Amino acid sequence: MSKYLTVNRMEFAVTYLCSGKCRHCNAIVKQENFPEHIEKSLSVEIVRKVGKKYHPRSVMTFGGEPLLFPEIVYAIHNEATNIGIPIRSVITNGYWSDDMKEIEETVTKLKETGVNSIHISVDAFHHEYIPLSVVRKAAEACLKVRIEDVAWNPCWLISREHHNPYNRKTKSILKQLEDIPIRDCGGNVMEPAGLALCNLKEYLPPKVKMPRRKCSDVPYTNRLDSVKFILLEPDGRVAVCNEFYIGNASETDIIELLDGYDPTKIPEMKAIIENGMEGLEKWAKTNGIEPDPEGYYSICSMCTSIRRQINRI
Repeated sequence: MSKYLTVNRMEFAVTYLCSGKCRHCNAIVKQENFPEHIEKSLSVEIVRKVGKKYHPRSVMTFGGEPLLFPEIVYAIHNEATNIGIPIRSVITNGYWSDDMKEIEETVTKLKETGVNSIHISVDAFHHEYIPLSVVRKAAEACLKVRIEDVAWNPCWLISREHHNPYNRKTKSILKQLEDIPIRDCGGNVMEPAGLALCNLKEYLPPKVKMPRRKCSDVPYTNRLDSVKFILLEPDGRVAVCNEFYIGNASETDIIELLDGYDPTKIPEMKAIIENGMEGLEKWAKTNGIEPDPEGYYSICSMCTSIRRQINRI
């Protein structure tokens, strides 16, 4: 096993297709780069192999809207249940059908296949496109079948405390849902990425030439020499951080990819581990890439921007 990697959590981006088109979305811009969904058989194989060797605590399915392809979600969590992974989560916008019977059938099947955590995205962004009445039905169905952990998962603009029209609307939506006995998990803060770059530009942080934070300071990121979770993309690629791919599980056995992970042998990873964004900048310049003179919103936007430029060379 790699000394640089453990797998506490497996994340499956089942699909980047969605029933909404939220103005802050980072997933929807990825649709054209991936197939419609991950292969069911590949997903099950990955859960089984990684589960048996690495003993992760959780498996998560999300998207896009993962329940546009419910059979894949069922299969992933059923296998996770069979091999004893304790936390089996779905992140959904609550809108995979208008029909109450179909909503209840889907939630019942999620329960039967072992899903014990469902986080439902509710905020001003989602409900420009997604009827709150349908989301209410989905939440009530989750409670009816006794899903163990059901939570609202709002996205906040700048911070939860910041006063802006979107946050006020989100708080109003949560107020309307107070009669449903579901906790608010706290949610997350909008990333300066995807559709937000054009739709919400006035709310983005100022760009800086050299962002000073480091990997693992930012939500949903790993230290590259101490990876704790992996992401499976719809095409089978395996990421240890945002767009940091170590191979494709549809081409190479997943255990071979994970056991062979060595960031010191990947030049851009080595540069980041040793010297952070300064190291990445120096590495980029040796490859003929100059950083954006306008700067970057975050270390993540700098890192992905530079690596995308290198990949295009």
